[in-house]
Amino acid sequence: MTKHNRRMKPTIPLILTASLMMSCAPRTQNAPANTQLPRLPGMQEARYVEVGGEQVYYEVGGQGSPLVLIHGIGGGNSSHQWMNNTAALLKNHRVYALDIPGFGRSPAQAKKYTAQLYINSLKDFLSKVSGEGSAVIASSLPAAYSIEIAVRQPKLISKLLLVSPTGLGTLTRPPNDGQYNNFVNTPLGPLLGATLRGRPGINFFLYNQVYLDGSKITPAITSIYEKNLEGPNKPFPVYSFLSNQLNLDVRPLWPQVTQPVRMVWGSNDTFTPLSTLEEYRKLKNIPVDILKARAIPNDEQSEQFNAIALEFLK
Repeated sequence: MTKHNRRMKPTIPLILTASLMMSCAPRTQNAPANTQLPRLPGMQEARYVEVGGEQVYYEVGGQGSPLVLIHGIGGGNSSHQWMNNTAALLKNHRVYALDIPGFGRSPAQAKKYTAQLYINSLKDFLSKVSGEGSAVIASSLPAAYSIEIAVRQPKLISKLLLVSPTGLGTLTRPPNDGQYNNFVNTPLGPLLGATLRGRPGINFFLYNQVYLDGSKITPAITSIYEKNLEGPNKPFPVYSFLSNQLNLDVRPLWPQVTQPVRMVWGSNDTFTPLSTLEEYRKLKNIPVDILKARAIPNDEQSEQFNAIALEFLK
């Protein structure tokens, strides 16, 4: 185990950072109006679909080649990570932005979530909703999942724009079932859930892990994170994250990626630091843009990010 791996072991402070298919086509339904959470700018429709056995909320808009946006994993995270990107991206693309299982408006269940669960759901979404040959912009852990999909089923993904991906040096430790059981079967879990949902916990996460520029943390942003954490089962993906159930080591996969790839990284990302980027570049030297930001440079430096993305996706 490297010194860096020890430093990135999930802890409670870190989390403050933090039916089968019936036919070949996915079953979709329009999502009911939700006045508590705004739709992403420019997105024309909101729907639910069952993919990988999970109910998933997504929004879609624009015309052109398919582009799928996959947000990172953390307490209160959702597709609203892309709120400053969709309007620009849908001018040239059919844009799909989903809340991955258990996050945002996608319902959470009282069960263990795993990396494979998310990989299966994303594969199904790419295959049956956006369609083969979709470009993907993915952040953090889902960026690592996208690398696996790109290697295992290359027809699903045409291009990869990865935002601060994990998978090399960070979040690669094996699952700890004992720790997960502690969260589920002892008072530790409810205590963690209460801390996660509280405004002090949300603000700690936003100010210390998500944003470098504190002025971007508006009451509207805090409210979105609060709404995303409502529901009795929302802590279960968090329990799974903290007990390493969601980890994925992409070291053997990364050199096998054949699609065009580009990375964007936050200069001050404390969760997936620049040392992880160096691990990636040792195995495969690809273009990287480092923007002044923490975990979501696509939001903090949205104008720069949008220009980078549109140029790469041409």
